[in-house]
Amino acid sequence: MEIFRAYDIRGEYGKDIDDEKAYKIVRILVKTFNVKTMVIGRDVSLASPKIQQALIRGARDSGVNVTDIGHAGTDVVYFCVGHLGYDLGLEVTASHSAGHLSGIKILGPGARPFGAGCGMEELKNDFLNYQDQPVAEQIGTLEQRDIWPDFIETVLKFTELKDIRPMKIVIDASNSVGAIEIDKIAKHLPQVEIIKLNWELDGYFPGHQPNPFLEENRRQLVAKVKETKADLGMAFDGDADRVYFVDGNGDYIFGVYLNALIAERMLKNNPGRVVLYDIRAYRYQEMKVKAAGGVPKLELVGHAFIKKGMRRDNAIFAGESSGHVYYSFGDYYVENSLIAFIQILQIMSETGKTLEELTKEPRKKYPVSGEWNFSLPGFAATDDLTPEAIQAMNEVLDKVREKYADGEVSDFDTLTVKYPDWNFNIRPSANDPVIRFTAEANEVKLLIEKQNELINLLKETGCQYVNDSGVKQPE
Repeated sequence: MEIFRAYDIRGEYGKDIDDEKAYKIVRILVKTFNVKTMVIGRDVSLASPKIQQALIRGARDSGVNVTDIGHAGTDVVYFCVGHLGYDLGLEVTASHSAGHLSGIKILGPGARPFGAGCGMEELKNDFLNYQDQPVAEQIGTLEQRDIWPDFIETVLKFTELKDIRPMKIVIDASNSVGAIEIDKIAKHLPQVEIIKLNWELDGYFPGHQPNPFLEENRRQLVAKVKETKADLGMAFDGDADRVYFVDGNGDYIFGVYLNALIAERMLKNNPGRVVLYDIRAYRYQEMKVKAAGGVPKLELVGHAFIKKGMRRDNAIFAGESSGHVYYSFGDYYVENSLIAFIQILQIMSETGKTLEELTKEPRKKYPVSGEWNFSLPGFAATDDLTPEAIQAMNEVLDKVREKYADGEVSDFDTLTVKYPDWNFNIRPSANDPVIRFTAEANEVKLLIEKQNELINLLKETGCQYVNDSGVKQPE
């Protein structure tokens, strides 16, 4: 399996990635960035402590002073790099694939993103041509640090907790590090009753896999919200850099609707600022940002593109439909799921509306299909994204372009087609021989018609359905 992926390093521990490879990778990163200080955290996966120790050893052998923050989400590690000025940040995680795979997420000096087009290709090349390096004369130090007071203090600056009304919330931590974040913030929210699901940190993930994108992994959350008559439900993925919401009816609320609400709130005190969003669903968010006096801008899917775009445009906020939510912290730009969670509570409190009421009208007027995944003809969803798979993808895309040639066709984020009353995007997975499509329209009936039309077309080309995000259209 290819481990050098678009957004991170990821593979099966003991087969694709191991301690020796992790050791070499960090020594290359240290040399590339002239690293003097590094912060590292990890998820709860069974292989994460082993990979973490190899990374620490490699960094210290290079003379780097290492700060270990223990179990923490990716958003916490990224915060540390930007807030405390570390030269390098590493999160040991395979994100939503944790348990099945292991991996490493990387953030460079100044909280600069790292990935495809931002250093990953060079890292792979240096790894393939790796030559042993001598151990530094002065071995780097290792310290454990409690970063949580600084992290929570920063989160609180984005909110007014006293204005949040009493409510009942079900939170599914997926047996991973999101539980820590909520436990740390809960003492500041005595008016909020939190019902906890899958809270014990457990690398076997007994509740379900830590990927709330899939409807099957939200079933416990939905059932508990209905059972307890909670105001809403929320779930984290394996490294807590994505956050998912369901309303009081248990309906999954696709990220675009939540991002638009947060953007509107952020612009109240920051009029005229840029807000970024991705192509998967843009109609509603574009409208809300303009109405709030902001400047809406489309950006390519992926954290590296989003963060580069935020820095370029001095954006105040960015949101991806997939659950990634990004904030400007002045001189750095990174994800923070906890801020998004608190802000949604505050928006509900300030408006006096439920999440269902806040999103019901836009879900009808700006309906979105959610994201649908299909494997490419001749490939399984777990294969690598090889040149042969890319060729198969291009053949599929050519047939789609031909079918919708009467629309406004562009290559933005692979393939985007726009019509006055509906639009869609098809792009490849960053890692696997899978294509993803998302459609939106100005009415539910039209969306369902075009969604089914696209699904049938993809199946006719030989693509096989893999999964989808389980978005249900309002009646």
